[in-house]
Amino acid sequence: MQRFLLATMMIVTLALTSLPTPASAQTAQRCFAETGFCISGPIRAYWERNGGLAVFGFPITEQRVERVEDRTITVQWFERDRLEIQADGTLTAGRLGTRVLELQWRPWQMGNEPPRTGACRFFAETGYHACGDFLRYWERNGGLERFGYPLTPVFEEQLEGRVYQVQYFERRRMELHPDLPPGSSSVLLGLLGNAVLKELIPSSPWAYPQCLEYISTAMRLAHSLLPVPEVLGCAQLYAPSGMPGSIQHFERGEMIWFQPPSIIIPGGVLPRTIMVYLYGEPHPRFLGPFFDDWEAGRDPERPAPTPPPGFYAPVRGFAKVWTNHPEVAQALGWAIEPEPQMRKAEYQIMGRGLMVRLYEGEAIGTVYAFGNPAIPTQVRKVTP
Repeated sequence: MQRFLLATMMIVTLALTSLPTPASAQTAQRCFAETGFCISGPIRAYWERNGGLAVFGFPITEQRVERVEDRTITVQWFERDRLEIQADGTLTAGRLGTRVLELQWRPWQMGNEPPRTGACRFFAETGYHACGDFLRYWERNGGLERFGYPLTPVFEEQLEGRVYQVQYFERRRMELHPDLPPGSSSVLLGLLGNAVLKELIPSSPWAYPQCLEYISTAMRLAHSLLPVPEVLGCAQLYAPSGMPGSIQHFERGEMIWFQPPSIIIPGGVLPRTIMVYLYGEPHPRFLGPFFDDWEAGRDPERPAPTPPPGFYAPVRGFAKVWTNHPEVAQALGWAIEPEPQMRKAEYQIMGRGLMVRLYEGEAIGTVYAFGNPAIPTQVRKVTP
């Protein structure tokens, strides 16, 4: 079931390696005809002790060994969660809230919410509050161990055709469902296990053309021109054309800037963003994304070094990224034009990548497709 899919910004495919389940874990199995998988051992005990089906959903994989955040551990995926057996035997829930935001190219940023009164709790570790129904659910169902810290404010998100108030935590997404029967909790946990697992397995079945239902005509055409378009995954979040963007050309590439509208990413979860596109035949590549936090009066307008004759220094946000990231300056060289060219822009977040269109006039434009950096052919620049 497709649902919205967040510490790096790169799309990194986890190594999924199925290994035989140890004999001790094969005993006392509980199997589910709905998905064809069984639970056993400490994972079964944890599942049953902490809410079972309502909290975790059905199992959607067998127990197996995976590489998770630089650790090789035994895990099992469920519709709403990934349960993990750590090296010391501790059983934990996966950080799928964080991962979903990463996969949507909107990783969490430190919040700066002002203090609130009433039924709220502030978490200085991330800069966000949990309030009302979400805070009550957090406190009554495991708190920090089960959910982690809040990573976003509460905002509206479209899930399977309906708009809900949601809040992302490190390990979960809480959703407010006011239409649930009286007496039951109005908070449900998102199907993040389904969402993340589908996007991490390149062989997942793609439901074309439904997969591209929420994508503009120009983006759809550019998508069709990619050598292996399915590697980008399905369309997720779309920002309508009209958002500000700009581009500056360099000796060996381009810097691309865009400002996502707040109505698409509430609370500034995805700030002003800079991508670096590097020329190369037959395989171009990219660096980034980088967040543009340049501020007039605080940061230099241009870098300190003086460009050679005939070249120019980058300016403002481009200058800060160019200066603070030596690999960017080395890869790009100097600018070949004095100022960035302002453009109208739009972007499309894909399941495992990002497409950005910079208009040239009202009708034509260039689309940049940034996919998995490990697959060079998925970094493309096409003009539909």
